[in-house]
Amino acid sequence: MKEDVNDEPLQTPDPTDDEAINGSNEIPEVNPSIQQQFNELRSTYLDERSRSINRWLSFTSIVLVFFTLLIPLVTGIAAYLIYMKFGDLQSQMLDHVKAAEQHAADAKTSATETTKYHKEIQQNNARIQAIVSQLTSKDFSNPNKVDTLNTSIQDILKNPELSLEDRAIIEAYKMQRDGNVVDAIEKWRSIANTAKGVDNELVARAFFSIGFLHSEENETDQALSAYDEAIRLNPDYAQAYNSRGIVKSKLGEPTNAIVDYTEAIRLKPDFTEAYINRGNAKRSLGKHRDAIIDYDEAIRLNPNSAAAYTHRGVSENELGNHQDAIADHDKAISLQPNYADAYINRGTAKRALGQHEEARADMNKAIDLGKQQED
Repeated sequence: MKEDVNDEPLQTPDPTDDEAINGSNEIPEVNPSIQQQFNELRSTYLDERSRSINRWLSFTSIVLVFFTLLIPLVTGIAAYLIYMKFGDLQSQMLDHVKAAEQHAADAKTSATETTKYHKEIQQNNARIQAIVSQLTSKDFSNPNKVDTLNTSIQDILKNPELSLEDRAIIEAYKMQRDGNVVDAIEKWRSIANTAKGVDNELVARAFFSIGFLHSEENETDQALSAYDEAIRLNPDYAQAYNSRGIVKSKLGEPTNAIVDYTEAIRLKPDFTEAYINRGNAKRSLGKHRDAIIDYDEAIRLNPNSAAAYTHRGVSENELGNHQDAIADHDKAISLQPNYADAYINRGTAKRALGQHEEARADMNKAIDLGKQQED
């Protein structure tokens, strides 16, 4: 027989058991004193925390306020210092700018003066070179040209633009000035040989210079030969005709000399010296009135020619016009106070008028001037 376990009767739970179980989940009752202490501690903690937060907030606020005030102050001070420094720098810069402007002005002035001096030097060099390029030994007796050469001859030789021929001319001048006539003649011959076939005008001037030096040494034959060569090389050389006429006059050939003077005047119509020389040649032939015509023309061309006045005075005296002669000599002396020949000629005219004391005074003056020139 089969037993059924389910046939046992079911037991109903005891209500008291459930209450026991439920009663086990309830919170035990806390002691009131402990709860009070807990609340006090909690309140103290919260108060302390609140005060701490307040302190931090106050500190942060103070710091913020401090930096809020400090930063503009520091910035202002820094800006002021920078401004002052900038002011100093600006003042220094202005001083430097003014100094630079002054230096620039000085530099400009110096540059202007340098340019001016350079221009003057160039002009002087050009003037000297123009003189040198046309010089002959005869020109070395011209005070205007000789003074220029004497005062600056070393500078002339240092001039890089001076040609070899011009340097040789200056060297010839130095030899002539120092009395080395023979060496001067040879230097001019050297110049002629160097320029031969290249510059006939320079060769002609060289022979003209040789002729003049020989003439000064009274070497008339050599002088005529040199002048002939100069004229052959340059048929229009008025100076050469005039100088050859002077040599012919020295040789007692006034008629032949007049031919040369006339040719010189034809080539150079304003040739004052040639008119005076032709007048002298005519006077030596006794043609005083013709001579006076030439002297008149010379004076017209050059009113300051003392030689023309005194030579005309001589012809006037020969014609018996003693007062006119004295007037001409007076003019010559006023133009050239140390003109010994003018005193001699005036003395001659005064003596012709019987003014012996005045004539003697003029003669003595001429003698004194002659001694001074010798010294």
